[in-house]
Amino acid sequence: MFSFLSDVPGTDELRAIVRKVDTARHHGVPSGVVLELDLQSVPQETGGFDPFAMLNGNGKPLLLREAVAAIRRAAKDDRVSALIARVQLPAGAPGPVQELREAIVEFSDVKPSLAWAETYPGMMSYYLASAFREVWMQPSGTVGLVGFATNALFLREALEKAGIQAQFIARGEYKSAANMFTQENYTDAHREADGRLIQSLHDQVLTAVAASRHVDVADLDALADKAPLLRDDAVTGRLVDRIGFRDEAYARITELAGAPNVSPDDPDAPARLYLSRYARAAGASSVPSLPGRKSKPAIAVVTLAGPIVSGRGGRTLSPMGTSSAGGDTIAAALREAGADDDVTAVVLRVDSPGGSVTGSETIWREVVRLRDAGKPIVASMGAVAASGGYYVSMAADAIVANAGTLTGSIGVVTGKLVARDLKDRLGIGSDSVRTNRNADAWSVNAPFTDEQHAQVEAEADLFYTDFVQRVADGRGMTVEEVDAVARGRVWTGADALDRGLVDELGGLRTAVDRAKVLAGFDADTEVKVVRLPGSSLMDALRPKPSSQPAAASLPDAFGALVGRSAAVLLTQAERSLTGVNALWLGDQRF
Repeated sequence: MFSFLSDVPGTDELRAIVRKVDTARHHGVPSGVVLELDLQSVPQETGGFDPFAMLNGNGKPLLLREAVAAIRRAAKDDRVSALIARVQLPAGAPGPVQELREAIVEFSDVKPSLAWAETYPGMMSYYLASAFREVWMQPSGTVGLVGFATNALFLREALEKAGIQAQFIARGEYKSAANMFTQENYTDAHREADGRLIQSLHDQVLTAVAASRHVDVADLDALADKAPLLRDDAVTGRLVDRIGFRDEAYARITELAGAPNVSPDDPDAPARLYLSRYARAAGASSVPSLPGRKSKPAIAVVTLAGPIVSGRGGRTLSPMGTSSAGGDTIAAALREAGADDDVTAVVLRVDSPGGSVTGSETIWREVVRLRDAGKPIVASMGAVAASGGYYVSMAADAIVANAGTLTGSIGVVTGKLVARDLKDRLGIGSDSVRTNRNADAWSVNAPFTDEQHAQVEAEADLFYTDFVQRVADGRGMTVEEVDAVARGRVWTGADALDRGLVDELGGLRTAVDRAKVLAGFDADTEVKVVRLPGSSLMDALRPKPSSQPAAASLPDAFGALVGRSAAVLLTQAERSLTGVNALWLGDQRF
């Protein structure tokens, strides 16, 4: 007898087909999925178009804002059942770690989460891990809850022995960028500022860990004096829930995800998905704007990352290259946001230790113009927004910073190193020809003359006076009030809030919510976020025709449609190919 049922899938096969269809319908996100995250470093603020990443197969890295948004979205996504992460940061800036931690706390409040690591090497690593519901560690690991310390390097005596003379002028006794060249040890002001910084960070971390782990702050502080803690002390101190290996941690998260008797590698176990894949899949599920459909209000986020320089700045082409924020580039992005009628408010995201006075002033001017034109602008401070980073923020309608952001440093430092004696010792001759007395004032071959030194002093006075006055104007303070918290001193975001330099504590989402309110919307209104300046392949290949910002609404609808279609095609092609004070010698620096 012939049977026609032999090709009919069995129950297991049917279940598998149904799961695949369901996953495909939800842009690659399986039902009940467990999200995975590898946190051996903190996600970067910006990435840009990096051909080297595509060549080595890594694709575009997950950025901080993308990671935070994905975790918060996952907390509300019925298809996500749990989160597991390896948290093993050798170091990390407090501000970005806090933004990531807040998102993880939000997830952990509603769904199972587990952090595991071979070892927790320092304060930031364990601080982040403590946001998860369960904390695991391998048997040989330690918990590096050791507290904070600063280590300053002082080269004055070494430079003198080498025949190098340091000539620097600073405005503000706390402006310590040049101290490594001019001092032999901490000045009283330098020690006071650094001491307060690390104490503020210490208090923030212990308070948060105590709340998450349900222990007393005093007990944590006592444990910190004994750290790094071995496994027995870590468990009895209630810092670690369980000692175990990676496979055991994954078995536990499978259990917490609703499959208690299933191996993590079993076909019936909850599927796992990297957060980076989830972020892309969740982003693809958003509904595109259709003709006749009312579009969401738009908020432009202009990202300023890296030391501020005059000109265009940007990323170097080498794999290890750093990125700078060009005054022209950021100013143009602000003008573009201001010219777009669809953009209701602007968030200036700042992650910069400072830089060129002129570049900072160029950006500040565009912030003032936006504010005066009536388009709300909010500054959002990341890891650091000090010196020039604070300068570009101070005129905003509101300033939002993380509690651990390093900010302030309202002061000026400038100067040079003179290598004349070193050259003489080495038998290196040097001479110069000039047309005027100050043509070679910044040469390393000779110190400033008295006249030149007086000129540099006058410039520093002018820059500092302007800085303090503009802070006073932007923050609604008197010059005396600003000077009392200025003088080059760096503050944490929490301390800056207490001193009127910051309006609110929080990350980028807090800043966007504040921008919505200033634009006349509710904080929970859904908005379209426009990212500027562009850093995609399309932006790299298509230079702007002029410095004039693009119009908000092109009269030629066909041209707009073609331009939009080309942008989509290029974006798809790209996807498929897939301290605190900076110092530049010879340039006035904030």
